[in-house]
Amino acid sequence: MKILDQTQKLDILTAPGGAFPLRDLEIDGVTLSTFDRDPYTLRDAFIAASTFGDRAAIAYEDERWTYDELWSSIATLAHILRTELGIGKGDRVGIAMRNYPEYVFIFGATQLLGAVAVPLNAWLKGPELAALIEEARPVALFADQERLAVLRDVDLAAAGTDTVVAVRATQLPDSVVDYHELASRMPARTDAPEADVTPDDLSTILFTSGTTGKPKAAAHNHRNHSASLLNKYIRAVGVEVPDGGGETIVTPPPASCKLVTFPFFHIAGINTMYNTIYSGQPIVLMYKWDPVKAVRLVETEKVNELSGPPFIARTFLDAVVESGGDVSSLRIIGMGGAAAPAHIIEQVRTVLGPTIVPRTGYGMTETTSGVVAISAGDFEQRPNSVGRTLPTAEIAIIDAQGIHLGADEVGEVIFRGPQVIQGYLGADNAGTFEGGWFHTGDLGRVDAEGFVYLVGRLKDIVIRGGENINCSEVEVCLESHDDVVEAVVLGAPHATLGEELVAVVRTRQGSPIEPEDLRAFVKEHLASFKVPARIAIIDGPLPRTPSGKIIKREVIPELDLQWLLEAAPEPAV
Repeated sequence: MKILDQTQKLDILTAPGGAFPLRDLEIDGVTLSTFDRDPYTLRDAFIAASTFGDRAAIAYEDERWTYDELWSSIATLAHILRTELGIGKGDRVGIAMRNYPEYVFIFGATQLLGAVAVPLNAWLKGPELAALIEEARPVALFADQERLAVLRDVDLAAAGTDTVVAVRATQLPDSVVDYHELASRMPARTDAPEADVTPDDLSTILFTSGTTGKPKAAAHNHRNHSASLLNKYIRAVGVEVPDGGGETIVTPPPASCKLVTFPFFHIAGINTMYNTIYSGQPIVLMYKWDPVKAVRLVETEKVNELSGPPFIARTFLDAVVESGGDVSSLRIIGMGGAAAPAHIIEQVRTVLGPTIVPRTGYGMTETTSGVVAISAGDFEQRPNSVGRTLPTAEIAIIDAQGIHLGADEVGEVIFRGPQVIQGYLGADNAGTFEGGWFHTGDLGRVDAEGFVYLVGRLKDIVIRGGENINCSEVEVCLESHDDVVEAVVLGAPHATLGEELVAVVRTRQGSPIEPEDLRAFVKEHLASFKVPARIAIIDGPLPRTPSGKIIKREVIPELDLQWLLEAAPEPAV
Protein backbone atom coordinates (compact mmCIF):
# COMPACT_ATOMS: atom_id res chain seq x y z
CA MET A 1 0.00 0.00 0.00
CA LYS A 2 1.14 3.53 -0.76
CA ILE A 3 1.81 5.78 2.21
CA LEU A 4 -0.10 9.04 1.83
CA ASP A 5 0.41 12.33 3.58
CA GLN A 6 -2.61 14.22 4.88
CA THR A 7 -2.94 16.42 1.79
CA GLN A 8 -2.86 13.45 -0.61
CA LYS A 9 -5.42 11.61 1.49
CA LEU A 10 -7.82 14.55 1.55
CA ASP A 11 -7.43 15.06 -2.22
CA ILE A 12 -8.51 11.45 -2.82
CA LEU A 13 -11.43 11.64 -0.42
CA THR A 14 -12.84 14.94 -1.72
CA ALA A 15 -12.36 14.33 -5.45
CA PRO A 16 -15.43 13.78 -7.70
CA GLY A 17 -16.51 10.21 -7.09
CA GLY A 18 -14.63 10.10 -3.79
CA ALA A 19 -16.16 9.10 -0.47
CA PHE A 20 -16.53 12.77 0.57
CA PRO A 21 -16.97 14.73 -2.69
CA LEU A 22 -17.15 18.52 -2.72
CA ARG A 23 -19.53 20.68 -4.73
CA ASP A 24 -20.02 24.40 -5.21
CA LEU A 25 -23.03 25.87 -3.46
CA GLU A 26 -24.27 29.46 -3.72
CA ILE A 27 -25.36 30.96 -0.40
CA ASP A 28 -26.53 34.59 -0.31
CA GLY A 29 -24.74 35.30 -3.58
CA VAL A 30 -21.44 33.73 -2.44
CA THR A 31 -20.17 30.48 -3.96
CA LEU A 32 -18.75 28.13 -1.33
CA SER A 33 -17.25 24.65 -1.56
CA THR A 34 -19.18 22.19 0.60
CA PHE A 35 -19.58 18.44 1.09
CA ASP A 36 -22.04 16.66 -1.17
CA ARG A 37 -23.04 13.86 1.21
CA ASP A 38 -24.72 13.23 4.52
CA PRO A 39 -24.99 14.12 7.32
CA TYR A 40 -26.51 17.36 6.08
CA THR A 41 -27.92 18.18 9.51
CA LEU A 42 -27.16 17.40 13.15
CA ARG A 43 -30.46 15.52 13.22
CA ASP A 44 -28.89 13.08 10.73
CA ALA A 45 -25.68 12.94 12.78
CA PHE A 46 -27.47 12.00 15.99
CA ILE A 47 -29.68 9.44 14.25
CA ALA A 48 -26.41 7.69 13.37
CA ALA A 49 -26.11 6.86 17.08
CA SER A 50 -29.01 4.41 16.69
CA THR A 51 -26.81 2.05 14.66
CA PHE A 52 -23.99 1.42 17.14
CA GLY A 53 -25.75 -1.05 19.42
CA ASP A 54 -24.02 -2.07 22.63
CA ARG A 55 -20.79 -0.16 22.06
CA ALA A 56 -19.64 1.93 25.02
CA ALA A 57 -20.91 5.51 24.63
CA ILE A 58 -20.55 7.61 27.82
CA ALA A 59 -18.64 7.19 31.07
CA TYR A 60 -19.19 9.60 33.96
CA GLU A 61 -17.95 8.75 37.44
CA ASP A 62 -19.34 5.23 38.00
CA GLU A 63 -22.20 5.63 35.47
CA ARG A 64 -22.13 4.05 32.01
CA TRP A 65 -24.26 4.20 28.84
CA THR A 66 -24.09 2.07 25.71
CA TYR A 67 -25.07 3.53 22.35
CA ASP A 68 -28.41 1.72 22.53
CA GLU A 69 -29.06 3.43 25.87
CA LEU A 70 -27.76 6.77 24.61
CA TRP A 71 -30.01 6.68 21.55
CA SER A 72 -33.06 5.68 23.57
CA SER A 73 -32.41 8.53 26.04
CA ILE A 74 -32.16 11.07 23.22
CA ALA A 75 -35.13 9.79 21.22
CA THR A 76 -37.40 9.44 24.27
CA LEU A 77 -36.56 12.93 25.52
CA ALA A 78 -37.24 14.37 22.05
CA HIS A 79 -40.75 12.89 22.10
CA ILE A 80 -41.30 14.20 25.64
CA LEU A 81 -40.14 17.71 24.75
CA ARG A 82 -42.65 17.75 21.91
CA THR A 83 -45.64 16.22 23.68
CA GLU A 84 -45.15 17.48 27.25
CA LEU A 85 -43.49 20.88 26.70
CA GLY A 86 -44.73 21.69 23.21
CA ILE A 87 -41.24 22.25 21.84
CA GLY A 88 -40.86 22.07 18.09
CA LYS A 89 -38.87 23.35 15.17
CA GLY A 90 -37.27 26.73 15.78
CA ASP A 91 -37.99 26.82 19.52
CA ARG A 92 -34.99 27.72 21.64
CA VAL A 93 -33.89 25.50 24.53
CA GLY A 94 -31.34 26.81 27.02
CA ILE A 95 -28.83 24.48 28.70
CA ALA A 96 -26.95 25.82 31.73
CA MET A 97 -24.96 23.16 33.56
CA ARG A 98 -21.76 21.19 33.88
CA ASN A 99 -20.80 18.39 31.48
CA TYR A 100 -23.28 15.86 32.82
CA PRO A 101 -24.43 12.98 30.59
CA GLU A 102 -27.87 14.63 30.48
CA TYR A 103 -26.29 17.45 28.49
CA VAL A 104 -25.78 15.04 25.59
CA PHE A 105 -29.38 13.78 25.80
CA ILE A 106 -30.84 17.30 25.89
CA PHE A 107 -28.68 18.61 23.06
CA GLY A 108 -29.36 15.58 20.89
CA ALA A 109 -33.11 15.80 21.52
CA THR A 110 -33.22 19.43 20.37
CA GLN A 111 -31.48 18.50 17.12
CA LEU A 112 -33.93 15.67 16.39
CA LEU A 113 -36.81 18.14 16.72
CA GLY A 114 -35.23 20.94 14.72
CA ALA A 115 -35.25 23.05 17.88
CA VAL A 116 -32.40 25.45 18.65
CA ALA A 117 -30.00 24.52 21.46
CA VAL A 118 -28.64 27.48 23.45
CA PRO A 119 -25.66 26.30 25.53
CA LEU A 120 -25.04 28.87 28.27
CA ASN A 121 -21.73 29.56 30.00
CA ALA A 122 -21.91 27.72 33.32
CA TRP A 123 -19.09 29.84 34.74
CA LEU A 124 -21.07 33.08 34.70
CA LYS A 125 -22.53 34.90 37.68
CA GLY A 126 -26.27 35.42 38.03
CA PRO A 127 -26.59 38.81 36.26
CA GLU A 128 -24.27 37.71 33.44
CA LEU A 129 -26.19 34.49 32.88
CA ALA A 130 -29.51 36.31 33.10
CA ALA A 131 -28.38 38.75 30.39
CA LEU A 132 -27.67 35.89 27.99
CA ILE A 133 -31.02 34.26 28.74
CA GLU A 134 -32.78 37.58 28.14
CA GLU A 135 -31.05 37.87 24.76
CA ALA A 136 -31.60 34.27 23.65
CA ARG A 137 -35.14 33.98 25.12
CA PRO A 138 -35.35 30.16 25.37
CA VAL A 139 -38.84 28.70 25.88
CA ALA A 140 -37.33 26.06 28.18
CA LEU A 141 -34.23 26.02 30.35
CA PHE A 142 -32.37 22.97 31.66
CA ALA A 143 -30.15 23.89 34.63
CA ASP A 144 -28.20 22.08 37.33
CA GLN A 145 -28.21 22.85 41.06
CA GLU A 146 -25.51 25.54 40.85
CA ARG A 147 -27.14 27.41 37.97
CA LEU A 148 -30.54 27.27 39.64
CA ALA A 149 -28.96 28.89 42.68
CA VAL A 150 -27.37 31.79 40.76
CA LEU A 151 -30.64 32.34 38.88
CA ARG A 152 -32.77 32.22 42.03
CA ASP A 153 -33.77 35.89 41.87
CA VAL A 154 -34.08 36.14 38.08
CA ASP A 155 -37.53 36.45 36.52
CA LEU A 156 -37.10 33.81 33.81
CA ALA A 157 -40.72 34.06 32.72
CA ALA A 158 -40.08 37.67 31.71
CA ALA A 159 -37.36 36.37 29.39
CA GLY A 160 -39.89 34.07 27.68
CA THR A 161 -38.89 30.90 29.54
CA ASP A 162 -42.03 28.87 30.22
CA THR A 163 -40.43 25.77 31.73
CA VAL A 164 -37.36 25.27 33.93
CA VAL A 165 -36.05 21.72 34.30
CA ALA A 166 -33.61 20.85 37.10
CA VAL A 167 -30.81 18.40 36.30
CA ARG A 168 -29.17 16.52 39.20
CA ALA A 169 -30.63 18.95 41.71
CA THR A 170 -31.61 17.93 45.22
CA GLN A 171 -33.53 21.13 46.02
CA LEU A 172 -36.24 22.16 43.57
CA PRO A 173 -37.53 25.74 43.60
CA ASP A 174 -41.24 26.21 43.12
CA SER A 175 -42.53 25.40 39.61
CA VAL A 176 -39.23 23.79 38.56
CA VAL A 177 -39.56 20.32 37.00
CA ASP A 178 -37.17 17.51 37.91
CA TYR A 179 -35.37 16.09 34.85
CA HIS A 180 -35.78 12.45 35.80
CA GLU A 181 -39.44 12.95 36.58
CA LEU A 182 -39.86 14.54 33.15
CA ALA A 183 -37.89 11.75 31.44
CA SER A 184 -40.10 9.10 33.06
CA ARG A 185 -43.35 10.50 31.67
CA MET A 186 -43.13 8.26 28.61
CA PRO A 187 -42.00 4.67 27.99
CA ALA A 188 -38.64 4.35 26.31
CA ARG A 189 -38.67 5.11 22.56
CA THR A 190 -36.19 4.16 19.86
CA ASP A 191 -37.78 6.07 16.98
CA ALA A 192 -36.88 9.64 16.07
CA PRO A 193 -39.87 12.02 16.09
CA GLU A 194 -40.87 13.26 12.65
CA ALA A 195 -39.34 16.64 11.83
CA ASP A 196 -38.50 18.55 8.65
CA VAL A 197 -34.97 19.80 9.37
CA THR A 198 -32.92 21.40 6.58
CA PRO A 199 -29.28 22.55 6.38
CA ASP A 200 -30.40 26.19 6.44
CA ASP A 201 -32.35 25.82 9.69
CA LEU A 202 -30.92 27.31 12.86
CA SER A 203 -29.30 24.63 15.03
CA THR A 204 -27.56 26.42 17.91
CA ILE A 205 -26.93 29.82 19.43
CA LEU A 206 -23.56 29.95 21.14
CA PHE A 207 -22.19 33.00 22.86
CA THR A 208 -18.63 34.05 22.10
CA SER A 209 -16.13 34.02 24.95
CA GLY A 210 -16.11 37.80 25.35
CA THR A 211 -12.43 38.10 26.29
CA THR A 212 -12.39 41.80 25.46
CA GLY A 213 -16.06 42.78 25.66
CA LYS A 214 -19.69 41.64 25.72
CA PRO A 215 -20.31 38.10 24.41
CA LYS A 216 -22.03 37.97 21.00
CA ALA A 217 -24.74 35.48 20.03
CA ALA A 218 -23.31 33.41 17.17
CA ALA A 219 -26.12 31.78 15.16
CA HIS A 220 -25.18 28.40 13.64
CA ASN A 221 -27.29 26.56 11.13
CA HIS A 222 -27.11 22.82 10.48
CA ARG A 223 -24.87 23.32 7.46
CA ASN A 224 -22.27 25.04 9.65
CA HIS A 225 -22.18 22.08 12.02
CA SER A 226 -22.31 19.33 9.38
CA ALA A 227 -19.44 20.93 7.45
CA SER A 228 -17.41 21.15 10.64
CA LEU A 229 -18.23 17.53 11.51
CA LEU A 230 -17.18 16.16 8.12
CA ASN A 231 -14.01 18.26 8.01
CA LYS A 232 -12.92 16.60 11.25
CA TYR A 233 -14.24 13.15 10.36
CA ILE A 234 -12.35 12.78 7.09
CA ARG A 235 -9.04 13.64 8.78
CA ALA A 236 -9.58 10.58 10.98
CA VAL A 237 -10.69 8.02 8.35
CA GLY A 238 -8.15 5.73 6.73
CA VAL A 239 -7.30 5.48 3.03
CA GLU A 240 -5.48 2.51 1.50
CA VAL A 241 -4.18 2.77 -2.07
CA PRO A 242 -2.82 -0.50 -3.57
CA ASP A 243 0.73 -0.17 -4.97
CA GLY A 244 -0.17 -1.82 -8.22
CA GLY A 245 -3.38 0.14 -8.74
CA GLY A 246 -6.90 -0.93 -8.05
CA GLU A 247 -9.77 0.36 -5.99
CA THR A 248 -8.98 2.75 -3.14
CA ILE A 249 -10.23 1.48 0.22
CA VAL A 250 -11.68 3.93 2.75
CA THR A 251 -11.80 2.71 6.35
CA PRO A 252 -13.64 4.31 9.30
CA PRO A 253 -11.70 6.12 12.03
CA PRO A 254 -10.00 3.79 14.51
CA ALA A 255 -11.76 3.32 17.84
CA SER A 256 -10.77 6.22 20.05
CA CYS A 257 -11.95 6.90 23.60
CA LYS A 258 -11.91 10.66 24.25
CA LEU A 259 -11.62 12.50 27.53
CA VAL A 260 -13.68 15.69 27.20
CA THR A 261 -11.99 18.71 28.78
CA PHE A 262 -13.82 21.52 26.98
CA PRO A 263 -17.22 22.40 28.50
CA PHE A 264 -20.19 21.63 26.29
CA PHE A 265 -21.22 25.29 26.23
CA HIS A 266 -18.04 25.94 24.23
CA ILE A 267 -17.95 25.25 20.49
CA ALA A 268 -15.03 22.81 20.90
CA GLY A 269 -17.05 20.86 23.48
CA ILE A 270 -20.12 20.68 21.24
CA ASN A 271 -17.85 19.68 18.35
CA THR A 272 -16.34 16.86 20.38
CA MET A 273 -19.79 15.66 21.40
CA TYR A 274 -21.33 15.27 17.96
CA ASN A 275 -18.11 14.22 16.18
CA THR A 276 -17.63 11.39 18.66
CA ILE A 277 -21.27 10.27 18.58
CA TYR A 278 -21.37 10.29 14.77
CA SER A 279 -18.31 7.97 14.83
CA GLY A 280 -19.83 5.68 17.47
CA GLN A 281 -16.94 6.13 19.88
CA PRO A 282 -16.88 6.48 23.69
CA ILE A 283 -16.45 9.73 25.59
CA VAL A 284 -15.39 10.18 29.21
CA LEU A 285 -16.84 13.19 31.05
CA MET A 286 -15.49 15.16 34.02
CA TYR A 287 -17.38 17.44 36.38
CA LYS A 288 -14.55 19.96 36.05
CA TRP A 289 -10.91 19.91 35.01
CA ASP A 290 -8.62 18.22 37.52
CA PRO A 291 -5.25 17.12 36.07
CA VAL A 292 -4.64 14.49 38.76
CA LYS A 293 -8.08 12.98 38.18
CA ALA A 294 -7.53 13.20 34.42
CA VAL A 295 -4.43 11.01 34.72
CA ARG A 296 -6.44 8.49 36.73
CA LEU A 297 -9.24 8.50 34.14
CA VAL A 298 -6.82 7.97 31.26
CA GLU A 299 -5.42 4.98 33.13
CA THR A 300 -8.71 3.39 34.23
CA GLU A 301 -10.84 4.17 31.15
CA LYS A 302 -8.01 3.52 28.67
CA VAL A 303 -8.45 6.94 27.10
CA ASN A 304 -6.83 7.31 23.65
CA GLU A 305 -7.32 11.02 23.04
CA LEU A 306 -7.19 14.15 25.17
CA SER A 307 -7.57 17.67 23.81
CA GLY A 308 -7.78 21.08 25.38
CA PRO A 309 -6.11 24.47 25.64
CA PRO A 310 -2.30 24.42 26.06
CA PHE A 311 -2.84 25.15 29.76
CA ILE A 312 -4.77 21.87 30.06
CA ALA A 313 -2.05 19.97 28.22
CA ARG A 314 0.70 21.41 30.38
CA THR A 315 -1.02 20.72 33.71
CA PHE A 316 -1.87 17.20 32.54
CA LEU A 317 1.75 16.50 31.61
CA ASP A 318 2.93 17.84 34.97
CA ALA A 319 0.43 15.55 36.73
CA VAL A 320 1.68 12.55 34.72
CA VAL A 321 5.24 13.24 35.85
CA GLU A 322 4.23 13.77 39.48
CA SER A 323 1.89 10.77 39.74
CA GLY A 324 3.72 8.26 37.59
CA GLY A 325 0.32 7.11 36.27
CA ASP A 326 0.08 4.69 33.35
CA VAL A 327 -1.15 6.78 30.41
CA SER A 328 0.20 4.44 27.73
CA SER A 329 -3.26 4.16 26.13
CA LEU A 330 -2.98 7.77 24.88
CA ARG A 331 -2.42 8.11 21.14
CA ILE A 332 -3.31 11.77 20.57
CA ILE A 333 -2.93 14.91 22.63
CA GLY A 334 -4.46 17.96 21.01
CA MET A 335 -4.17 21.63 21.81
CA GLY A 336 -6.53 24.40 20.76
CA GLY A 337 -8.28 27.53 21.97
CA ALA A 338 -4.97 29.39 22.36
CA ALA A 339 -1.48 29.32 20.86
CA ALA A 340 0.54 26.19 21.68
CA PRO A 341 4.11 27.14 22.68
CA ALA A 342 6.82 25.01 21.07
CA HIS A 343 8.18 23.86 24.42
CA ILE A 344 4.89 22.09 25.22
CA ILE A 345 5.28 19.97 22.08
CA GLU A 346 8.75 19.02 23.30
CA GLN A 347 7.28 18.20 26.72
CA VAL A 348 4.66 15.95 25.08
CA ARG A 349 7.41 13.88 23.49
CA THR A 350 9.56 13.86 26.63
CA VAL A 351 6.74 12.75 28.93
CA LEU A 352 4.59 10.59 26.65
CA GLY A 353 7.13 9.15 24.25
CA PRO A 354 7.62 9.02 20.47
CA THR A 355 4.37 7.27 19.55
CA ILE A 356 2.06 10.05 20.70
CA VAL A 357 0.56 12.30 18.01
CA PRO A 358 0.57 15.97 19.00
CA ARG A 359 -1.82 18.22 17.12
CA THR A 360 -3.32 21.66 17.21
CA GLY A 361 -5.65 23.81 15.18
CA TYR A 362 -7.21 27.19 14.82
CA GLY A 363 -10.83 28.21 14.86
CA MET A 364 -13.45 29.94 16.92
CA THR A 365 -17.14 30.01 17.70
CA GLU A 366 -17.89 31.90 14.47
CA THR A 367 -16.16 29.23 12.36
CA THR A 368 -17.89 26.34 14.19
CA SER A 369 -14.56 25.36 15.77
CA GLY A 370 -11.48 24.50 13.69
CA VAL A 371 -10.86 25.69 10.14
CA VAL A 372 -7.11 25.04 10.24
CA ALA A 373 -5.36 21.94 11.58
CA ILE A 374 -1.89 20.42 11.94
CA SER A 375 -0.62 17.23 13.55
CA ALA A 376 2.23 14.75 13.92
CA GLY A 377 5.35 15.46 11.86
CA ASP A 378 4.09 18.70 10.38
CA PHE A 379 3.42 20.04 13.88
CA GLU A 380 6.85 19.05 15.16
CA GLN A 381 8.62 20.54 12.13
CA ARG A 382 6.57 23.74 12.29
CA PRO A 383 5.71 24.21 15.98
CA ASN A 384 4.79 27.85 15.40
CA SER A 385 2.19 27.00 12.75
CA VAL A 386 -1.47 26.17 13.37
CA GLY A 387 -1.60 24.17 10.13
CA ARG A 388 -3.33 24.20 6.77
CA THR A 389 -6.97 24.94 6.07
CA LEU A 390 -9.48 22.10 6.16
CA PRO A 391 -11.14 21.06 2.85
CA THR A 392 -14.10 23.47 2.81
CA ALA A 393 -12.33 26.47 4.35
CA GLU A 394 -10.85 29.37 2.40
CA ILE A 395 -8.32 31.69 4.01
CA ALA A 396 -6.97 35.08 3.00
CA ILE A 397 -4.64 37.61 4.59
CA ILE A 398 -5.61 41.25 4.05
CA ASP A 399 -4.15 44.64 4.85
CA ALA A 400 -5.92 47.59 6.46
CA GLN A 401 -7.49 48.54 3.09
CA GLY A 402 -8.85 45.01 2.54
CA ILE A 403 -6.32 44.15 -0.17
CA HIS A 404 -5.34 40.47 -0.27
CA LEU A 405 -1.69 39.91 0.56
CA GLY A 406 0.81 37.37 -0.71
CA ALA A 407 2.78 34.55 0.89
CA ASP A 408 4.43 35.40 4.21
CA GLU A 409 2.95 38.91 4.30
CA VAL A 410 1.38 39.74 7.67
CA GLY A 411 -2.17 41.04 7.86
CA GLU A 412 -5.62 40.23 9.21
CA VAL A 413 -6.75 36.60 8.90
CA ILE A 414 -10.16 36.15 7.22
CA PHE A 415 -12.08 32.95 6.45
CA ARG A 416 -15.08 31.80 4.52
CA GLY A 417 -16.75 28.44 3.98
CA PRO A 418 -19.94 26.55 4.84
CA GLN A 419 -18.82 26.17 8.46
CA VAL A 420 -18.61 29.95 8.94
CA ILE A 421 -21.74 31.51 10.43
CA GLN A 422 -23.52 34.25 8.53
CA GLY A 423 -23.63 36.63 11.49
CA TYR A 424 -24.55 37.41 15.08
CA LEU A 425 -28.10 37.69 16.33
CA GLY A 426 -29.25 41.23 17.05
CA ALA A 427 -25.90 42.80 16.18
CA ASP A 428 -24.42 45.00 13.48
CA ASN A 429 -22.39 42.52 11.43
CA ALA A 430 -20.85 45.13 9.15
CA GLY A 431 -17.07 44.93 9.14
CA THR A 432 -17.08 41.39 10.55
CA PHE A 433 -18.99 39.41 7.91
CA GLU A 434 -18.54 40.79 4.39
CA GLY A 435 -18.93 38.90 1.12
CA GLY A 436 -19.03 35.64 3.03
CA TRP A 437 -15.71 36.42 4.72
CA PHE A 438 -15.40 36.41 8.49
CA HIS A 439 -12.87 38.94 9.74
CA THR A 440 -11.17 37.31 12.73
CA GLY A 441 -9.28 40.28 14.15
CA ASP A 442 -6.20 38.03 14.29
CA LEU A 443 -2.90 38.92 12.65
CA GLY A 444 -1.21 36.17 10.71
CA ARG A 445 0.53 35.01 7.56
CA VAL A 446 0.39 32.04 5.20
CA ASP A 447 3.61 30.60 3.79
CA ALA A 448 4.15 29.31 0.26
CA GLU A 449 3.12 25.77 1.28
CA GLY A 450 -0.16 26.93 2.78
CA PHE A 451 0.79 26.69 6.46
CA VAL A 452 -0.83 29.35 8.63
CA TYR A 453 1.04 31.26 11.31
CA LEU A 454 -0.63 33.51 13.88
CA VAL A 455 1.24 36.64 14.92
CA GLY A 456 -1.14 38.33 17.36
CA ARG A 457 -4.37 40.27 17.70
CA LEU A 458 -5.16 43.49 15.88
CA LYS A 459 -6.34 44.84 19.22
CA ASP A 460 -3.63 43.09 21.24
CA ILE A 461 -0.87 45.44 20.21
CA VAL A 462 0.92 47.76 22.63
CA ILE A 463 2.39 50.82 20.94
CA ARG A 464 5.40 51.84 23.01
CA GLY A 465 7.06 55.03 21.86
CA GLY A 466 6.03 54.31 18.27
CA GLU A 467 7.12 50.66 18.38
CA ASN A 468 4.36 48.07 17.86
CA ILE A 469 4.68 45.13 20.28
CA ASN A 470 2.64 41.93 19.84
CA CYS A 471 1.68 40.88 23.36
CA SER A 472 1.48 37.22 22.32
CA GLU A 473 5.15 37.21 21.29
CA VAL A 474 6.22 38.35 24.76
CA GLU A 475 3.78 35.94 26.44
CA VAL A 476 5.24 32.99 24.51
CA CYS A 477 8.73 34.07 25.52
CA LEU A 478 7.80 34.29 29.22
CA GLU A 479 6.02 30.93 29.12
CA SER A 480 9.11 29.28 27.64
CA HIS A 481 10.86 29.82 30.99
CA ASP A 482 10.94 26.58 32.99
CA ASP A 483 9.53 28.25 36.11
CA VAL A 484 6.58 29.94 34.38
CA VAL A 485 3.18 28.22 34.20
CA GLU A 486 1.29 31.00 32.41
CA ALA A 487 1.72 34.65 31.54
CA VAL A 488 -0.25 37.62 30.25
CA VAL A 489 1.14 40.86 28.84
CA LEU A 490 -0.76 44.15 28.94
CA GLY A 491 -0.34 47.79 28.01
CA ALA A 492 -0.09 50.38 30.80
CA PRO A 493 -0.41 54.16 30.29
CA HIS A 494 2.93 56.00 30.11
CA ALA A 495 3.34 59.77 30.27
CA THR A 496 5.93 60.03 27.50
CA LEU A 497 5.87 56.70 25.65
CA GLY A 498 2.10 56.53 25.35
CA GLU A 499 2.04 52.91 26.53
CA GLU A 500 4.43 50.70 28.45
CA LEU A 501 4.54 46.92 28.61
CA VAL A 502 3.66 45.13 31.88
CA ALA A 503 3.14 41.43 32.63
CA VAL A 504 1.47 39.12 35.11
CA VAL A 505 3.16 35.76 35.55
CA ARG A 506 2.14 32.64 37.43
CA THR A 507 5.18 30.62 38.48
CA ARG A 508 5.56 27.03 39.55
CA GLN A 509 4.97 26.32 43.22
CA GLY A 510 8.11 26.94 45.24
CA SER A 511 9.93 28.76 42.45
CA PRO A 512 12.39 31.41 43.75
CA ILE A 513 12.22 33.40 40.49
CA GLU A 514 11.96 37.18 40.84
CA PRO A 515 10.56 39.79 38.42
CA GLU A 516 14.03 41.03 37.53
CA ASP A 517 15.09 37.49 36.65
CA LEU A 518 12.19 37.25 34.21
CA ARG A 519 12.91 40.67 32.72
CA ALA A 520 16.51 39.57 32.14
CA PHE A 521 15.25 36.34 30.54
CA VAL A 522 13.04 38.22 28.08
CA LYS A 523 15.89 40.60 27.26
CA GLU A 524 18.04 37.60 26.29
CA HIS A 525 15.48 36.54 23.69
CA LEU A 526 13.70 39.68 22.47
CA ALA A 527 14.48 43.27 21.60
CA SER A 528 14.93 45.58 24.60
CA PHE A 529 11.75 47.55 23.86
CA LYS A 530 9.73 44.31 24.25
CA VAL A 531 10.90 43.73 27.83
CA PRO A 532 8.05 44.37 30.32
CA ALA A 533 8.81 47.36 32.52
CA ARG A 534 7.03 45.74 35.48
CA ILE A 535 6.12 42.13 36.22
CA ALA A 536 3.74 40.86 38.89
CA ILE A 537 4.30 37.28 40.06
CA ILE A 538 1.19 35.44 41.32
CA ASP A 539 0.46 32.03 42.87
CA GLY A 540 -3.03 31.31 41.54
CA PRO A 541 -4.37 30.89 37.99
CA LEU A 542 -5.10 33.75 35.63
CA PRO A 543 -8.77 34.33 34.74
CA ARG A 544 -9.64 32.35 31.64
CA THR A 545 -12.57 31.61 29.37
CA PRO A 546 -13.72 27.98 29.07
CA SER A 547 -11.71 27.75 25.83
CA GLY A 548 -8.52 28.57 27.72
CA LYS A 549 -8.10 32.17 26.58
CA ILE A 550 -7.01 34.62 29.24
CA ILE A 551 -9.64 37.30 29.90
CA LYS A 552 -7.33 40.30 29.81
CA ARG A 553 -9.93 42.82 30.90
CA GLU A 554 -10.35 40.90 34.17
CA VAL A 555 -6.70 40.33 35.04
CA ILE A 556 -6.08 43.63 36.87
CA PRO A 557 -9.37 43.87 38.85
CA GLU A 558 -9.73 40.18 39.65
CA LEU A 559 -6.15 39.82 40.91
CA ASP A 560 -6.09 43.24 42.60
CA LEU A 561 -3.09 44.43 40.60
CA GLN A 562 -4.06 48.03 39.99
CA TRP A 563 -0.58 49.05 41.14
CA LEU A 564 0.79 47.42 38.00
CA LEU A 565 -0.85 50.15 35.92
CA GLU A 566 -0.51 53.05 38.31
CA ALA A 567 3.04 52.68 39.63
CA ALA A 568 5.54 55.31 38.55
CA PRO A 569 7.12 54.27 35.25
CA GLU A 570 10.49 52.60 35.55
CA PRO A 571 13.36 53.82 33.38
CA ALA A 572 12.89 52.83 29.77
CA VAL A 573 14.84 49.73 28.79
